[in-house]
Amino acid sequence: MEKSERRIRLEHFQNLVAVAYADGHLDKKEALFLAERAEDYGLLKSEVDETIDNAENLKFIIPQNDEEREAQLTDAVYIAMVDGNVDEKEYDLCLKIAEKLDFDNRYLDEIIELTGKLWANS
Repeated sequence: MEKSERRIRLEHFQNLVAVAYADGHLDKKEALFLAERAEDYGLLKSEVDETIDNAENLKFIIPQNDEEREAQLTDAVYIAMVDGNVDEKEYDLCLKIAEKLDFDNRYLDEIIELTGKLWANS
């Protein structure tokens, strides 16, 4: 994996950790999702540990292409919903992420609704 691709994957993971910690805790489903993503991205244990240890200090990093922007918002919504609900802090963070990614609240709400339907049907 080239250096820039690795950096993009680490940044995406860091953004997911920021969303996961938005409500002040990390539950088992969120931790499992993060572990799966870290493995999918080929991140080192040291990178994962450092990211989680510094969760309160993470700053959102904006992806440079449309595909990454959509993937990050979708993953942010998923991790916010993985514990069964999107609390107000998680929604606010997802909305901030959506806005930084040049998506509006209607698009965010559509992603949340679609994700909820997919879970209900699975």
